[in-house]
Amino acid sequence: MTTPLLDPDEVQVGHPNGPGIWVAPAGTPAPDVTDDATEAAWVEPWKSLGYLSSDGPTLGGSKEHEDLTPWQSIAPIRSVSTGRALTVHLVLWQLNQTTLAMYFDAPVPTMEGGDFDMTIRTDEPQQLYAIGIDSADVNRVLRVSFTRASLTDVGDMQIQRGAAVPLDVTLTALDDSGQLARVQLSTGNGNGNGNGNGNGETEPGPVFATPAPASASASASHARRSHGGSSGPREPESDTSS
Repeated sequence: MTTPLLDPDEVQVGHPNGPGIWVAPAGTPAPDVTDDATEAAWVEPWKSLGYLSSDGPTLGGSKEHEDLTPWQSIAPIRSVSTGRALTVHLVLWQLNQTTLAMYFDAPVPTMEGGDFDMTIRTDEPQQLYAIGIDSADVNRVLRVSFTRASLTDVGDMQIQRGAAVPLDVTLTALDDSGQLARVQLSTGNGNGNGNGNGNGETEPGPVFATPAPASASASASHARRSHGGSSGPREPESDTSS
């Protein structure tokens, strides 16, 4: 069957799949969408980063190249890729030990009785993270993840009356044994429809109630009425709604 060129089912609206934005220690792989496309797949050590601004996560990319121009021409004969970057931009709205540590590129502090005291130092190494983005639209789930990423840019933290205090961060994906990012898409037609059992097998989907078949007496009564009635009292019809 030929795939249609114009398919409205392939237009995806960027709703979050549950919290939709997750962080974990560097090297943590994202859950397979073929096993479980629901938010329940994001188990420890993944943690939600909480509310984002209404713009949601923004993925960006850039490529660098070097043109090879021969002596005999003023036009290049090759354009060789020399660099590539993938980024995710977030404006975090929840202030806690995880989000503030990310904004200030510092280790996550230890909570003591619901409080913490975090010192921003100049002699600490850069922090590394795994980042996951999870978006769902009806049965379609789009999942993008970086197994290694670091903070490369921050915006202003404007503490303004009448507005949420924003933590504007940009994380850049880092090479992880040749892998820069992972993109998964479930259309709801295979094992990634949210009914996976974790073993790559599809569990039965939702079962909708159907009317029970009519009893023999009800069928006979209907037949007699269809032929102009019958002798003797009419038998009560069975309740087929249950």
